[in-house]
Amino acid sequence: MIFFRRLFDFILFSNLYVAIGAACLIQSTIIQRGNTNHLLSYSLLAFFATLFIYNLQRIFYSPQKDNSLLSIRRKWIFKNQFSIKLLCIIGFIGVAITFFFNDYKIIFYLSPLLLLSVAYFLPFIKLRKNTWFKLLTLVIVWTMVTAVVPILLNDTNPFSENNILHVAVRFTFMISICIPFDIRDMEIDKKENIFTLSQKLGENKTRWIAFGFMLFYTLLIVTEFSLHMFSMKIFIALILTAIVNAIIVLMSSSKRSEYFYTALLDGTMILQGVALIGVYYY
Repeated sequence: MIFFRRLFDFILFSNLYVAIGAACLIQSTIIQRGNTNHLLSYSLLAFFATLFIYNLQRIFYSPQKDNSLLSIRRKWIFKNQFSIKLLCIIGFIGVAITFFFNDYKIIFYLSPLLLLSVAYFLPFIKLRKNTWFKLLTLVIVWTMVTAVVPILLNDTNPFSENNILHVAVRFTFMISICIPFDIRDMEIDKKENIFTLSQKLGENKTRWIAFGFMLFYTLLIVTEFSLHMFSMKIFIALILTAIVNAIIVLMSSSKRSEYFYTALLDGTMILQGVALIGVYYY
């Protein structure tokens, strides 16, 4: 049991889990848009890039003087700095290798996102200290990587109404699952003088805003289906996962454990991808 618990913690807290989520969302976009090129090499590149950036960020984490603020996740991070640095190196090597299996123009798409991601956590910039930059940087980067870039790589008319609608769908999905993380980090952010949405509006209002975005996301899915952008089975898979997502968002609370946020809330990305891959191929 101890071995499996440690393995579970490693998968969750080492960012392997969230990197799988990035690849799953890319495949979700490809399936929803009906593209024949499944961009497997780009999905691998995004997986390794996520692994690299997220672990690089954790190298810059500052230990808290107040040990009561140390969650299971933060304790794991401070105890496993060697593993984090090793995964950061593996992520970088993976990006370097998979880059050569992608269209070279991808460097123009991803370079600004890399700079924005680094600016998010670097101590002398730290965009995450700003209420809106913290939220919007995450949402914009994830939307670009998992929706916009796959469309640019696959479509001859990337600015069509259907593609723009899909980008809006991904944006609302990402913002609805990113907002609850502000609720999770309320105490830590307060100690680091980071003023987030949950501190300004309170936990309850913030949760309902996230739920509102999830409802809007669901309405946009219905709009996509009404425009015949995908089949009934894909629509059903999206609606069912949206219901699960909405329940998880409503359950978010500052009292929830790290496993709720890391396994369930981050897991909504994997759930969507796996559900669509399942109905698409079977």
